[in-house]
Amino acid sequence: MLYDNLFIRLERARWQLSSDIDFDAIDPSLLTPQWRSDLRHICLTELSALYATEMFIRDFYADIDFCSFISIWFYEEMKHHLVLRKYLERCGEHFEEAELPSLRLTFAPGPAIETLTMHFCGEQRLAHWYTAFSHEAPEPVLRHVFKTLAADELRHAACYAKYLRRAVTNKPDCLRDILKMALWMIRSTNDAPKHPTTVTDPSVVGQLEDPEYITRMLNWYLPGRDHERPVQRRILALMSELSGDEMETPRDLLRVIRVVEQRTPAPAAA
Repeated sequence: MLYDNLFIRLERARWQLSSDIDFDAIDPSLLTPQWRSDLRHICLTELSALYATEMFIRDFYADIDFCSFISIWFYEEMKHHLVLRKYLERCGEHFEEAELPSLRLTFAPGPAIETLTMHFCGEQRLAHWYTAFSHEAPEPVLRHVFKTLAADELRHAACYAKYLRRAVTNKPDCLRDILKMALWMIRSTNDAPKHPTTVTDPSVVGQLEDPEYITRMLNWYLPGRDHERPVQRRILALMSELSGDEMETPRDLLRVIRVVEQRTPAPAAA
């Protein structure tokens, strides 16, 4: 079981809310009204780990190993929501618990391997966004918080990658679906960003007061068409490993998909 080793590795790297974030050093005067608003939205978006966990436990019901790992992922992701909420509370912002149920979502069932691939890509992208926010945030403690969260997201992506490797080893035919979902996720823009919280219908961010906040923040803090290259590079590195075919661009990925489709048997007729 991958869970056994992942538990130890993630526990060794885990940061402590009570000691690694210096809440007493926060300077609320440095946080602009726009940053307060955007930070509230990021905090509420992180709450979606609850909805995703329900989905994982449902759709991966027979995979005890992966569901065990999700217990760690859920804990660490909800800590992201908590640290952002505690930060905002130190800045005089408060959340009404009675309003939170209005954000609840139940994700529709989907193919497990595509869900796994989407979340691998999503963690890579969110780490990229949080790294940018850590550079641009106006307050030092907030910069440290975003840097800390970005490192968590990269570790989570590495865990998803392990489960994708196991899936291809156990069932090579699933490689086609992994590659196709990766290509779809790679094709992301600032005006239509692809992340598990943005692509469902309804989406997580669509439930928020300002559903365009991600697009606005990306256009401000990650302008330009080429900023996604680090995300693409990390996704393509894993796709290259899984397929045994080196890929450096989305076009290379499309080429490999066509090759894999030619050699993968068509599904049996119902």
